[in-house]
Amino acid sequence: MEKQQILGGLVILAVTGVGIGGISLLSDHPKAAEDPFAAYEELLAAAPAAELEGEGLSPSGQFRIRTVGKIETYVSGYVVPESLQIVDTETGEILWQEQGWLTQRASWSPDGRFLALAYSGRTQSGLTVVDTDTWTDWDFTLPDGSPIPEYVFFPEDWAKWLEDNTLTVTLGRGDGEAQGTYRCSLQVQEDGVLSGFVLEETAEVLSAGYDFDHDGVPETTEAVTLWEPEGERTAWYELRVATADGELLWSQIAAEAHMGWTSLFALELDGQDCLLRYNPYMGQGFCTYAYEIFSLSKSGEEQVLRENRVEFDINFGSPLHQGFDAAAIAAFLEDIHGYLDQSTLLLSTDGGTYRTGGSGADFQESELGILWDESCPYDAGKSLAWNLQHYAETMTALQTA
Repeated sequence: MEKQQILGGLVILAVTGVGIGGISLLSDHPKAAEDPFAAYEELLAAAPAAELEGEGLSPSGQFRIRTVGKIETYVSGYVVPESLQIVDTETGEILWQEQGWLTQRASWSPDGRFLALAYSGRTQSGLTVVDTDTWTDWDFTLPDGSPIPEYVFFPEDWAKWLEDNTLTVTLGRGDGEAQGTYRCSLQVQEDGVLSGFVLEETAEVLSAGYDFDHDGVPETTEAVTLWEPEGERTAWYELRVATADGELLWSQIAAEAHMGWTSLFALELDGQDCLLRYNPYMGQGFCTYAYEIFSLSKSGEEQVLRENRVEFDINFGSPLHQGFDAAAIAAFLEDIHGYLDQSTLLLSTDGGTYRTGGSGADFQESELGILWDESCPYDAGKSLAWNLQHYAETMTALQTA
């Protein structure tokens, strides 16, 4: 919906009856009976303009957004401001300008380059993002390209910046009921015009009890799903760790496509909560199995505490075969299995299957299952190293027979 249409609803209110909340006030005015237009003019003059809410000043203090003037539209005790302006705080120069609204809320990106401006009229809401480098702007739409529906508004915590160019926007009904959360990725095109890409996201709280940055205050751990625009397939997943006040501390993307496979677990090491990332990768018969155990710093940086990896391939009998050290593979697997036995799965897309929850011990089942079959069954009475060496010898003999 065009911004002029949103404001149009307010103008109609002014023409037909003063506006929501204004009718009763006007009827009580001493001049209302003899000269309602004069009474209305006095009401407009006395009423304050709707103010800007949120962050009026950019993080560096270079820019300020402000409301200016009034128009003859009275709603719920306020007059709609004539315009919104972004000005240079040092020179006062007007750098960007747009019409005012019944409500307007501002949220700056962490680096101060982008300003997200949420606004609403009587029944309709909208969102504009301004790029202070190019002074172009982009209007938010839902993933399918449609505008925000009527009577869907922005709740108090409507905006969170995940990165300098990534914003999550929450919408809700007028009664505060959550309507949806959307991920906006901002990009400046080659022609210098700002654009945005929007996906809907849903989140599942996995735990509010882990303290991965070891500051004595637990964080909230969520599994987030980003949906394709049609809303039927997932685009990707994220594991997110947020501070007690809701700020993003750390996140990692995972996908069902092979290159996006990853698995993340919660683990207690030396009495403290840690994250375990395990990636047993196999492609074209070449294998790289690696894990990292890490905590988080106060700023969300990974602090690696332990790590290990092993590389091998199963291209037996091929000129491409590089090596299969059964003892080294067994040592690595016994090492990681010890940690998995003590861990809880947070999120995994390994094998192209999304999973959350359960013991990390369950994750061991599919690691090397492809190696054992009728031609070379696993002997539970022997060690893992023996079974791996037996597998290598059996496969080599079959390939060279």
